[in-house]
Amino acid sequence: MIQPEKQGPQPWASVHETFPTTVAEIYNVDNVGPHGSLLSGWEMFRRAGEDLDALIQQARAARKRILPLGAGWALSKINITNGWLVNTKLLNGCFDVSDKYFDPAYPAERRPNLVLVQAGMQIAELNTYLELLPRVEGQRRALHAAGIGNGQTVAGAISGNTHGSHLTYGAMPDFVTGLHIATGSGQTIWLERKSKPVMNQDFVDKLGARLIRDDDIFNAAVVSFGTFGIIAALAVETAPIYQLEFPPIANISHAKLKEKLNGFGAGIIPQDLYHYEFIFDPFSQRQVAMEASAPKVPYISGVPTPKPRWIIRDKRGYAPGITILRVLGPFRNLLPARLLTEIEFKQYRKNALLNKVRGSPGQLYTSSIYYLGGYIESAFGVSVKDAAATIDIASQVSQEMGMPSIYQVRLCRASTGTLAFTQHEPITAVFELGMIHDERFAEYERRLDTAFRQAGIRYTMHWSKNSGVNPDKLKYMYGEDRVKSWKAARSAIFGGDAALMKLFETDVLKEAGLD
Repeated sequence: MIQPEKQGPQPWASVHETFPTTVAEIYNVDNVGPHGSLLSGWEMFRRAGEDLDALIQQARAARKRILPLGAGWALSKINITNGWLVNTKLLNGCFDVSDKYFDPAYPAERRPNLVLVQAGMQIAELNTYLELLPRVEGQRRALHAAGIGNGQTVAGAISGNTHGSHLTYGAMPDFVTGLHIATGSGQTIWLERKSKPVMNQDFVDKLGARLIRDDDIFNAAVVSFGTFGIIAALAVETAPIYQLEFPPIANISHAKLKEKLNGFGAGIIPQDLYHYEFIFDPFSQRQVAMEASAPKVPYISGVPTPKPRWIIRDKRGYAPGITILRVLGPFRNLLPARLLTEIEFKQYRKNALLNKVRGSPGQLYTSSIYYLGGYIESAFGVSVKDAAATIDIASQVSQEMGMPSIYQVRLCRASTGTLAFTQHEPITAVFELGMIHDERFAEYERRLDTAFRQAGIRYTMHWSKNSGVNPDKLKYMYGEDRVKSWKAARSAIFGGDAALMKLFETDVLKEAGLD
């Protein structure tokens, strides 16, 4: 499974090339047996966990840090290491589970919708399995939650807290009910909540794992960005297949928008409304936003597949303006921010928002985004109760800095992960904006932090889209109790073995004070 040849130190960068680095080694893992044959069933899942555990032990002997890699979609530094990088993308098996392996407490009606997914399976692959390859005729399924893109691996998406927009459901970590984790201890772990047992001991024995059922450890592990060991597989709860129906994009005044957001905070949500997002221009004098919303509707066949949104590269691999931000960066002050955001706002309606379409999650959320060179994103979450005030706060910071960017805001039900940035009750509003990747990236987030503190608003930064988190900011965002709980859970998953924990230290972990 693990490629034996060593290539030595080599350059590496994420898909979006935001923080290039040099790693000591890159190891590729797959589902090929010792004689070149594909493994099957239980052998595939058990062997992956055992080999990953052995690789961690090798890293310990070599005194090298080790970090799992999914699709490399994060724009922040959470997937950066100077040690060994373990590429898991070819661990992409997916299976339904026989009824005899479920814990008696797990409801029978949910069992047909649970799948066991290897960590490296991409969201696009999982959507294909669920929506197009039903085990039983007529039993097609769909993910409860997804981001706009489908290139991430399942483990990477949940570890970095990919969210999407779901008013009555949480972010992607919330559909996970079990984790198969290699820690280098000599035996893998199958982790579940104590309050929600899913698989039985026979299942765990088949994996060759040790069962841990603990709510605190599980809630910490789902959003842990590769620092709790290497996830080999996950148990994922899905839903009977459904569709979302997007009406034409609507304009809404800021006054009406704030009234609607306050209503969401008070529990006033139209029946069946599932997806809700809005986009606003912080420089606009018109005070008008765009909103895209969709109810969840029954699945019907024969609906035309929606045109994909935001695929920047064409069929020949070209992307218009791939380096233009690097070229224009030094001249940004010569271009009025108000003019640039007005253009961007209009283009967003044409290219980025779902408009007058109906489809399943696998049909709608298909963006394969390759950002323009020199581009970065910042994203933060607040309670929907604070969203109206945040529109004004974010606009003021952008105006003060002359930051030429619009905001996309997506709403999702509060998540349960200990350090899930989408944890704000009752619904989290996620504000995102793009910018040129220069010194203003960190400065923007510093000013935003100051403004939120002055307003008394608790916020959290997206783990995959930020310029850095220090211990003071971490404490403000999550509170001392949550930080202590996460650290305690991390120690517990490694059995208190400090040497093993150190293998999975990252610069992000240390800078945030989570080590």
